[in-house]
Amino acid sequence: MNQPLRLAVLITHPIQYFRPVFAELAQQPGLELRVFFGCDHGRRSSLDPDFGVSFAWDVPADEGFPHAFISHAPLDQLSRLRSALPLACRAARAISAWQPDQVLIFAYTPVFIGLSTLLLKIRGQSLLLRADGTDRAFPRSWLKSSIKDLVLRIWYRQFRHLFPIGVDSDRHFARLGVAASRRHPVSYAVDVDFFAQQQQHWSPQRLSLRHELGIAPTDLVLLWSAKMTPVKAPFLLVEALAALPEPVRQRFWVVAMGDGPLRQAFEAQLQTLLPGHTHFLGFCNQSEIGRGYAMADALVFPSVQGETWGLVVNEALQFGLAVMASDHPGCAADLLASERPVPTGSAVFPSGDPIAFANALLAFAKAHPEGFSPQPSTDLPHPRDLASTIQHWASHSASTT
Repeated sequence: MNQPLRLAVLITHPIQYFRPVFAELAQQPGLELRVFFGCDHGRRSSLDPDFGVSFAWDVPADEGFPHAFISHAPLDQLSRLRSALPLACRAARAISAWQPDQVLIFAYTPVFIGLSTLLLKIRGQSLLLRADGTDRAFPRSWLKSSIKDLVLRIWYRQFRHLFPIGVDSDRHFARLGVAASRRHPVSYAVDVDFFAQQQQHWSPQRLSLRHELGIAPTDLVLLWSAKMTPVKAPFLLVEALAALPEPVRQRFWVVAMGDGPLRQAFEAQLQTLLPGHTHFLGFCNQSEIGRGYAMADALVFPSVQGETWGLVVNEALQFGLAVMASDHPGCAADLLASERPVPTGSAVFPSGDPIAFANALLAFAKAHPEGFSPQPSTDLPHPRDLASTIQHWASHSASTT
């Protein structure tokens, strides 16, 4: 009788978007899974430096699959060499003691992940990499880009197989010398079953939620669902709205989910521009976010930096919203600029261009003079797709070791 493939996964901490992937992997035939978390951030209330609030996820991100915690240290300890090194040593020992056939590493940062990877390689472990590396996440000088390219070319050789996230990421790995036989691009997926439940719960309340705020049937609600930080470019939305003709601008509302250091200024500018037409929900936990999606018509996503994918786009499309996004996030190519059908009025505009953003808003308003009717999408990436792909190539790599 064949022994099941033993697959260890190393990741920094429980993340709600990866729970369904791990749960699907745990159900794959012929595979024995164990996920090793560097710390337990998110399971108990702690400060998130970007949101600026303390919280714990109200939907468990570590249920449905076997797992172990390397530590209970704060998340920032995984980014500091002095504290990350002993944690990496602990991780390498724990994973090696479990005797996996393959070790799947999620990303190559922070320091804890990089050090753990090196130690596992020294111990002779066979490594796989799931990463959303891209050439466009952060601007760098020619010198820094050249040095990073050299380091990454060497780094990527340590892995038997890689799973780039989307076509943009796949181009990055191809450019840095990873042969097509060693990489298999996959799409990012949210927990579509969870969001289907959210959609079923909140969407029937759409009219009442909008009525409570005084939103007319022909009004158009723009949803902001992101941290309010410079890389998300919230003020680009303000500029775009300001560029619209007054009668068109008066049709728009902004409902904002999230928090961050720019919230106060962002909220003040929107209230000045759209008096009485803005509503800030603050940080929303997983069980609450369906409320914002249900009352909205379009997601606005103008990120300018560091956005390798943008999972809020998956969420918005599942609720049937139109999406107006910059061309910076990786999902723009896979979900919005591909042959996949998207709601009428969806658009991709050049990153950092408020006039192009305004034109997208204007086109959306013209396309829906009587209001917008969301049509939930059922044609989106599913966690089981990533799980089955990982299982297949992990088994293939093990058989050729």
